[in-house]
Amino acid sequence: MINCGRFMHSLPSALMIVLAGMALSSVPAHAQITASDCRPQAQGQMQLVPLRGNFYTAQGRPGGFDPCEASVRYRLPGTGKAPLMISVHGGGGIADVRASDDAFHAAGMATLVFDAYAMQGLPGRTSLFWARSVSNEARQRMIYATAWAAYEWARQREDIDARQIYLFGVSNGAAVVANLAAVVEPAHVRGVIAEGITPIGLGLPDRLRVPVQLVFGRLDDFGSPDPAMLRWDLSDDCRLNVQVDGLPPGSAQRCNATTAGQRTPTPLQWVETVTRNGAQVELVYIEGMAHNAFFGPLRQQRATWASGQTYGASLGATEEARARFFALMRDFIAAKALPR
Repeated sequence: MINCGRFMHSLPSALMIVLAGMALSSVPAHAQITASDCRPQAQGQMQLVPLRGNFYTAQGRPGGFDPCEASVRYRLPGTGKAPLMISVHGGGGIADVRASDDAFHAAGMATLVFDAYAMQGLPGRTSLFWARSVSNEARQRMIYATAWAAYEWARQREDIDARQIYLFGVSNGAAVVANLAAVVEPAHVRGVIAEGITPIGLGLPDRLRVPVQLVFGRLDDFGSPDPAMLRWDLSDDCRLNVQVDGLPPGSAQRCNATTAGQRTPTPLQWVETVTRNGAQVELVYIEGMAHNAFFGPLRQQRATWASGQTYGASLGATEEARARFFALMRDFIAAKALPR
């Protein structure tokens, strides 16, 4: 469990200025979502389709975002129009980001979190099922559709500071927010934080419109078939990438089933590409941290997926590493914040 009080006591002065006047000690307020806000027609109707054995892709009508769907949690601080953090889960579903969402809210931000799979008509499955039994491209397609629509919904809200929206994504969600960083409006989004990004699935964009903080745990081997390959060097066959209409131009246009046998660019190669194109990317490595720092205590392990392949599966972080990660995210937010 995250010790949010510890994080609050260590807030840097710059962020304290940003959050001044928001009554951080007040009782958190759940935002008022009325019946007129509900968009049940925006929910999707996706189905899981076997690729081989018990390993799946997804097909059907993709959905967007319904603020009244049961998994959605939209919260405001006690007073004032606060910056908003939209947390985008990874392959494991909403459980990936519940703890980090709590920490951002305790730090005085408005927060929005949701389960994209439930929004697509596929509730009720475990995090382990999603993480190990469904392809990257299928998970990312569903997460992207809901995250984009959630951002579009949020930027029209009058109960937050819609000039100061931030996106946080982990794992597959990190790939999603990186792609969103290529299409969101800088007038609304101040920055994007991507932890443990994967280059496999939808690929990664060639250009960015807003600054990105790209974070890796030094112990992050998640999804790597080679014990010596860590997350920032992750790569696989191009056939695992798909081109999806509506996504920004990126690596999947050049690396997909038509170029099977070639390798996807690694995250570090992607950084080289976007920085050459003028992007602002802050690259961070954290000792004592594996994949998804807010998963819980550090657990170093390998595991066999439903596809039959064995990969690195290390998760979590030490308490010190998690606190360091959160402090660095706060610093990034404070550096991008608009003056009060």
